[in-house]
Amino acid sequence: MKKKILIISAVVLVVILLVLRFTVFGERLSTITLDINPSIELKVNKKDEVKSVKALNEDAKEIVDFKFNNMKLDEVVGVIADNVVEKGYVKEDEVTILVHNSYSANNEKVKDIVNKKFTEKEIATNVIVVENISKEDEKLAKKYNISPAKAAYVNQIKKENEDISTENLIEKDVRELDNIKETGNYCDPGYTLRGNECFKEISKEPASKGNVCPRGYYEYEGKCYEEVGIEEKEEFICADGFSLKEDKCVLTEIIDSEIEYKCTTGELMKKGDVNPIGSKDNDKYYCIDKSTGKAPTLRCLTNSGHIMIGGVCYNGPAPLINGGCPGNDVAVNGWCYSKDTYDQYVCPDGNIYEKSKNTYVSLCPDTFTYTEPEIKGYKCSDGFKLEDKKCIREDIQDALHERYCKDGYTLVNNDRCINMNNTIEKQDGYVCNKEGSILEDNMCINYEILESKHS
Repeated sequence: MKKKILIISAVVLVVILLVLRFTVFGERLSTITLDINPSIELKVNKKDEVKSVKALNEDAKEIVDFKFNNMKLDEVVGVIADNVVEKGYVKEDEVTILVHNSYSANNEKVKDIVNKKFTEKEIATNVIVVENISKEDEKLAKKYNISPAKAAYVNQIKKENEDISTENLIEKDVRELDNIKETGNYCDPGYTLRGNECFKEISKEPASKGNVCPRGYYEYEGKCYEEVGIEEKEEFICADGFSLKEDKCVLTEIIDSEIEYKCTTGELMKKGDVNPIGSKDNDKYYCIDKSTGKAPTLRCLTNSGHIMIGGVCYNGPAPLINGGCPGNDVAVNGWCYSKDTYDQYVCPDGNIYEKSKNTYVSLCPDTFTYTEPEIKGYKCSDGFKLEDKKCIREDIQDALHERYCKDGYTLVNNDRCINMNNTIEKQDGYVCNKEGSILEDNMCINYEILESKHS
């Protein structure tokens, strides 16, 4: 009898504890995470009342530093949006946010709230909903101290891009992760992906105060014009000379390959390399055997007064002075002759060479033996590929969508749409005086910029 009483008492105790679990001690809460970098966790009851707000990383601590007692979910998200914008986590008036709700049926509801609150601040939003969290995601989140939603998104990207390390992805914010997932482009650790380029901060300094165009206006030729976003057509276009192949622009360059010759006897040389006077086939390759070469014959100038004495040409005559000749001059038949500096040498082919003109040769080129070389193969310069005796090189670029502006706006610099009829005066603001600096949040930043990699 006592056993039965004890069992019944235990069952009653369990029932009481369960009742207290959902009444006195607490209520069933859903967990909502918002990842931008910062990463934030909210606990929300079924009445959309926020019961706790937690910073999941260092960046989030200054974002969640507010009282949320008795605040509804949309109010808390509104405050978070205010703080995210104020603290400079929104770049270029755009924000990408990763959303997960442990009660997945409410994911779209949370997405709509986030969209609304950032749109009210004129911030374009890209809200990505993570539906399911696996045990593998939870394990990764715990290892790297990130939200399970971000871990799930990292695992999705990793499966599609095996070349990128998990550690590299962990350090990226959600906007960059989304860019990697969409394009397959990525950067090495320490660099941030922006479009197709990787940015690494080199230096940073406070911006100077100056006159600038206000938000929504673009400076063009010294004036501030109203600006709107640029539009893009669905079709891809390529620059002149390029051909469109799928989503790539290809420029094919084809040139003749260079013949590689070989010689069984003699030395492979161009004919012009051995003959300073040259010939009609100056650039033609021959196998040149110099062993048959003969020396040219000395020839004195044919002008009057030039004579040869002992195999040396002399120039004269000049009168004797005091019965003799000055210096190294030679006396011949009562006249003085000086050594000729314009000696000429003639070869069997009739070509004349002169030391004074730097054309002198020790052996006559026409007495060498010239034979046709054998063809060993064909080669191309670096960057070219040999195909059927031709050198081929392809320049491949990403194809771009044709850009245009909506009615009333003019395309300038191929990346801005401005209203030429709507101008405004410059206002006090911040400027960067150092060339190459980029203004961000009242700071002038210099970046090292590299092309992104592609998985």
